[in-house]
Parts: sequence; structure tokens; C-alpha cells
Amino acid sequence: MLASAAMAAGAAPKRPIATEAGPLGAAVRAIGSQAGVTIGIADPGLAALRVRAVRGRLDAATALARLVRGTGAAIVRGADDSFRIVPRAAPPSRRAPPASAASATTTPAADTIVVTGSKRGEVLATYAGSVGLVAVSDLRPNRLAHGSEALIEVQPVLSATHLGPGRNKLFVRGIADSSFNGPTESTVGQYLGEVRLNYNAPDPDLALYDIQSVEILEGPQGTLYGAGSLGGIIRLVPTPPDLDKAALSISGGVSATAHGAPGGDGAVIGNLPFAGGAAALRAVVYGDRDGGYVDDPLRRRADINSTTIAGGRGTLRVAPGDGWTIDLGGVVQQIDSRDGQYSERGLPPLQRESRIAQPFDNDYALASLVARRRWGATELVSASSAVFHDLESVFDASGTGAAAAPMRYIEDNRIRILTNETRLSRRADDGGGWVLGLELLHSASRLTRNLGPPGEEARIVGTHNHIDEVSLYGEATRPVARALFATLGGRLAYTAIANEGRDTLDPGDLHRHGLSLLPSAGLLWRVAPRLAFYVRYQQGYRPGGLSAQRATTERFRPDRVTSAELGARLGGAGDRLRASAAVSYTRWTNIQADLVGTDGLPLTANIGSGRIVALEAQLAWRLVAGLSVEGAMFINDSNLSRPTAAFAGERDATLPNIADAVARLGLRARPRLFGRTVELTGFAHYVGRSRLGVGPVFAVPQDRYVNLTAGLSVPLGRVTLSLDGDNLTDHRGNIFALGNPFGASAGRQITTLRPRTIRLGAGLAF
Repeated sequence: MLASAAMAAGAAPKRPIATEAGPLGAAVRAIGSQAGVTIGIADPGLAALRVRAVRGRLDAATALARLVRGTGAAIVRGADDSFRIVPRAAPPSRRAPPASAASATTTPAADTIVVTGSKRGEVLATYAGSVGLVAVSDLRPNRLAHGSEALIEVQPVLSATHLGPGRNKLFVRGIADSSFNGPTESTVGQYLGEVRLNYNAPDPDLALYDIQSVEILEGPQGTLYGAGSLGGIIRLVPTPPDLDKAALSISGGVSATAHGAPGGDGAVIGNLPFAGGAAALRAVVYGDRDGGYVDDPLRRRADINSTTIAGGRGTLRVAPGDGWTIDLGGVVQQIDSRDGQYSERGLPPLQRESRIAQPFDNDYALASLVARRRWGATELVSASSAVFHDLESVFDASGTGAAAAPMRYIEDNRIRILTNETRLSRRADDGGGWVLGLELLHSASRLTRNLGPPGEEARIVGTHNHIDEVSLYGEATRPVARALFATLGGRLAYTAIANEGRDTLDPGDLHRHGLSLLPSAGLLWRVAPRLAFYVRYQQGYRPGGLSAQRATTERFRPDRVTSAELGARLGGAGDRLRASAAVSYTRWTNIQADLVGTDGLPLTANIGSGRIVALEAQLAWRLVAGLSVEGAMFINDSNLSRPTAAFAGERDATLPNIADAVARLGLRARPRLFGRTVELTGFAHYVGRSRLGVGPVFAVPQDRYVNLTAGLSVPLGRVTLSLDGDNLTDHRGNIFALGNPFGASAGRQITTLRPRTIRLGAGLAF
């Protein structure tokens, strides 16, 4: 964020610009994409004007000035390096619309948001579906180290379990299978730019340092993203290397947590161009320590649940010319939690008693290679990646009672993912476009489990799962009438699965293969330039697999989601009032769920079929210059309408871990004080009731609560000071009722919000 600010404050970078002679709208999109800026066209009629070709190494302002020369149009530049093209006779506004939260660049109409997750850079104005957009620059500095937790605070449609950093499951639009971790594929696909981050593992929880924006495409998203996108996808868009300007920023902070230990965080971001502007290296390194706040009097230890996060990310970009760009990237991150973050009822607040420590370790590494080439509005992208993800969890499996001997359960899961996706896409001047792609995926996970007295643990049944998938997909949007756009798509996937049990006399080998077809369809009607209604139909699925029991293995079947939604959007980027709303109905068959057996060991089973009805809405209203109100809500109603025989008693029960209502409301102010523009924020985040899991033993309620946050930032030349507060009321209600599966059935475990935390931070940009 600081590096971006520093670049914006300096001279505008020059980049290779090449547009073809033709409509102004197409040329503007090309310049925006190549220069990495946001450009809007105030009058849709201007988009049809014929313009000459523009070529050379230019900054965005110069390229646009050459483009509109002699057309009767003028360029208005905003304070945030966005641009707007207006009729020359029209009085220019003092400020152009701000850059949108989407990562992309331009549109031929007033709405300047482009949905890059559509894989063809589709304009939001013609996108028939719900999408959440987060500008990371709008997040408070104290949230950047906390990855998904920061996104959940600003997007009510997004939720998660609360086991702790690096071990949570994410859910979108109420499509939640269970509160426990297991071998099932994630319901939400996660991506860093063009490459997949996860498959059948908890959220890797990458820090958001030097991330430009985040897109949440609500699901299912089976057509474009295949298996594991039942709820949708989350796409982190990293800030790209700058080929023209060197930059360096340093940020950090210290924090104090009530009833707990102090913490701190820091990050360094650098950008270095070389080879005469033909290459650049951009990198970020960061670290964070969250002080613990749970005490264990049995072991006479305080603040046991501290967590340390350390990581880095880098991208080497090479632009050899002729429209080619090649990015070689890498990510490493390590999350170490010293102990579980739950406490127990019947003891003083924020205390629990356990016989042994229960640490957690999440080691994540990613290597990627992305090559792309543009020919005007046509783009070829080929992205390859390799993921190395190792997870180790330790739980106290001791029995109850003073005479019970200490027992320890150790779970080690090693996950490897190889992917390649190659696609060709095109955006048309009339708002349409298409994408056609081929995707290859290989996922392998090796689960090893040990149980016994500390230091004498013995192997129990584990699993070794392989999944190979080849997919061909395509989707296209076309105008079928004036202001009416239709979208059709489909994905044909061939999947081969090989599962086997380990450390068992009956390995229960499972070899299966098959074809699946995932269609999608949408229709959008632009009633007015800033008002649109849409309907969308989508499907998604997850393959089956093998679940380890104590002494054997059990198979679980594939599950499938079918969803229909009706929505509306009002306003575009830069408008005083922007709003959206959608209602969706989802049918979920053969629901896969990670559960806990009566012996405390994890297991996976199909629990039946159900349905989810959801209502969501968002609002952003700029009351006056420098003062805006933001609000969002998500209301969910779900039930298990057709449970399997083993869960017959759960008929019409709600699905786990999704609150019946979530809402966010707050103010963002940017007043001028003593010649400087400071930023003040204050938000209230409400989460309603939910329950832990399926079955009478785990029908544990999770409390409703309100989290109040506030922030202040003050620029002082190159330095920006910030002050942030979370959980200002020091709320301690139960937000997630699981910390240790071996004791969950007793119903005593509770997990609270982190107690009131105050952070003082500073950032320095060069």
C-alpha cells in the first residue's frame, strides 16, 4: 500500500503503449490495461468515436492526450491517478472517480469496475452475478497481517471457522459443510492472481501486504473454476512489478491486548526495475506476532496461544516485447501457533485446563510462472504453479478425571498441487466477450496420524489421496437486444481419483474416474446507465474420497451444488450512491461433511441433502465530500431437508457454522486538519447465532456478538502514523465452540473474540 502511494506521488511511469485505430472505447481499454490505471468515459456515446492508433513508451496521461486529439473529447485527471474522458463542451469535474477495488482498468461506460476473476476482464456493468470487491488500501494497517480475517470483517457474505490463523475453513454465501477440518475439498477456491492456492486444505491465510485488491466471486463457480468452488472463489490480486520506477516502503506497529501479551508486526516492500525497463523485481517480506491471551492454570502457563507469522512474496516480471509479459513468482509463509485459542466454561474467563500443549504449524510455499500476450482486446494467458503445503496439528487426547493418563494425537498432512491453465479471451466493444480454456490439475495429500502417550505415540489409520483432472471450459457474453446481455458457459471435466488407506490391514483402495458437466447461464438488463438487474444459474461439485477411521477407512461420495440468483446493482465507481442486492436459492445434494466421532477422531461422511436461501445487500453513500457511510448485510436460512439414515434426527436442522444474520455499518471520514488529510473510520460488525455442527452432540450454540473497531491515520510527509482499535467493548461471548475435537462433545469449549487490542503503527515510503 505504501509503495503504491509513493509511486503515485512521483512521476507517472512510462510503459509500452500500443492501440489500434478504431473505436475510442476499445483504445481506452487497451491503454488502461497496459498502463495499469483506471479510466472512465462519462458519455457512452464517446466510446464509438473513431480514433487513430497510439504507439510508443508513454505515460497514461500522454497516451490519452494523443488518443483524443481532434475528437472533441477532453481528459480529466483525478487526484488518485484515475482518468475520465468527457465531452470538451462539458465542464470538467474537479475530481475523477476513484480507482475501483477491482484490479483492472477501464470500461466504455461510467462504471469503471472490471471483474478480472471472470477470466476475460468482464465489465461489472455487464456481469450477471454477485461479486464482492475489496480495495486493500481501504483496510486498516493492523489488518494486513491477518489475511482472511480482514476480508471477513468487510464482506458479510464471507465467513469462517475460528480455530486460529492458518487452520480455518472459509465459506461464501452460507455454503458451509462443517466446522471441522478433514480430507474434503474446500468449498471456496482461493487464487493469487492467476494461480490456485488451495485444494483440500484449510485456508493458507496469506497476509495482504502488497495486495492490490481482492475479488470474491459468489458461487458456485464451477464453469470457470471447476471442483472446489461450491461457495465461490476468492482472488487476491497482487500489486504488479513496475518496470519504470524504483520504490521502497517500510511499515510496522506494536499492539497491546487486554488480559494478554503484547504483539508486533512489520513489512518491507521493494520494487526494482532493470534491463532498461524491460524487467523488474517486486518483493515483500513480513512478520507478525499476536500475543496470547488464554491461560492454563493446570500447567501454570499464561498467554499460551501466541501465534507467529513470517513470510514473503516476490515476482520477477520480464517484458520481452511484442505484447508479451512473463511473471516468475514465489510465495513462502509459515504460521506457528504455540497452543489452541479456546477456553472452557466453568473456569474464570479466558482460562482452560489441558494436560499437554496443542501447537499448530502451517508451512506454505508456492512457485508460479505466468505468461501472457495481448493483441488489442484479445489475450492469451498460460499459468503454471506448484504448491507445497504442510500442516501439523497436535491435540490433547487425554481422558477426563485426575487419574486419566496423558494422551497426545498428532496429525501430519502433506499436500502437493500442480496446475496449468491456458486460456484465450476477448472483450468486445459492445460489452460482450468470451473465454476458452484448458486446465490440468494434480493434487496429492498424504495424511499420517499418531495417537498415544507423549513420546510413545503409535501410528493409526491414515490416507493417501490422488486426484487428477483435465477440464475444457468456455463462457461467452453477448448483447441480445438493446441493454440486454446474455451469458452461457460450460465446463467438461474428466476426473481420476486414487485413494488408499495407510497403516491398516484393510487399505480400502478407491479408484474412480468419470466425466462431469458444469453449465452456467446469466441474463443482465441495463435498465439505465447506472441501474441493472440480472439472473444467474450455476453449478459446482466436489469429488468423493476416502476417510480414515480409527482402524479402517470409509468412502464418501461426490457432492453437487445448484444455485439460482436474482440481483440488482445501482451506481458505478465514483458515484455518490452505490448499492447492490441479491437473493439466491441453492440446492446441495450428498453434502460432504468433516465430523468428529465419539472417540474424538476426525471422520468424513455424506450427511444428506439440503437447501440454502440467502439475501445480501451492500450500500456505499458519500454524504458530503470527505464523509461516507458504508453498510452491508447477509441473511441466511438453511436446512438439512433430506438427511441420510445416520443423521435422521437432524431433518430440517440448520447447516453448521453460518450465522442467521451478519451486518456491517460504519463511517469513513477524510477531513482536512492542519493542512493534512487525515482518515477516520469507525465500524460495527454484527454476527448472529449459529451452531457448531451436525448431530445432537455438536448442536452447540455460538453466540451473537458485535465487534466495534475504529482507526485513525495521519500523514506527516513521507511518514504515515496510524492508531487502531479492535473489539473496543472487550466482548467475550462464544464465537466458535471448538478447540480440541477430543473434548468437544462435553460442550465446555468456547472461543472468544481476541480481547480489546490497540495498535500504534507507522509507515515510511521512499
